[in-house]
Amino acid sequence: MVPQDVRLDALLYICNLIVANLPSARLRHIFYRNVMQIEMGSNAHIFSGLWLDCRRHLQIGENTVINQRCRLDSRGGLKIGANVSISPEVHVLTADHDIQAPDCAGRVLPVEIGDLVFVGSRALILPGVKIGRGAVIAAGAVVTQDVEEFSIVAGVPARPIGKRIRELNYTTKGKRHFI
Repeated sequence: MVPQDVRLDALLYICNLIVANLPSARLRHIFYRNVMQIEMGSNAHIFSGLWLDCRRHLQIGENTVINQRCRLDSRGGLKIGANVSISPEVHVLTADHDIQAPDCAGRVLPVEIGDLVFVGSRALILPGVKIGRGAVIAAGAVVTQDVEEFSIVAGVPARPIGKRIRELNYTTKGKRHFI
């Protein structure tokens, strides 16, 4: 009998290196929902090249778009709200190591991304962060702490640089059959 950890490693290999690169979005979504057990709201769309670190513990709200080559680590739990736009090559991490611990122990902390959030290309969201409704994360930002609702943050580490209007009323759309 094959040990559980070997089966999980094989599943992640198939998911990340084969399924994530299938040209059919429909086939990828069927695999993500049924095999990887991602909870995906209606009209949520994941582009090709997604990298997952874990099976389960990932919720994606309705009309949310995850662009190409993103990494979503759900080991600590990852909840992404509705009408969220996550740009290409964004990394969201829920696990790290406590570098102050004598054994550099691993730890997991959940990440929550609220509704109507926009995350720019190549942003990095670190474990334990909560991003409030309507916030904007600038391209290349490294988010190390919570982001307030409707805040615009940028930089390394990310700091507030402005506020977004509160009267947001849109539906994110990104459905494509092949990408």
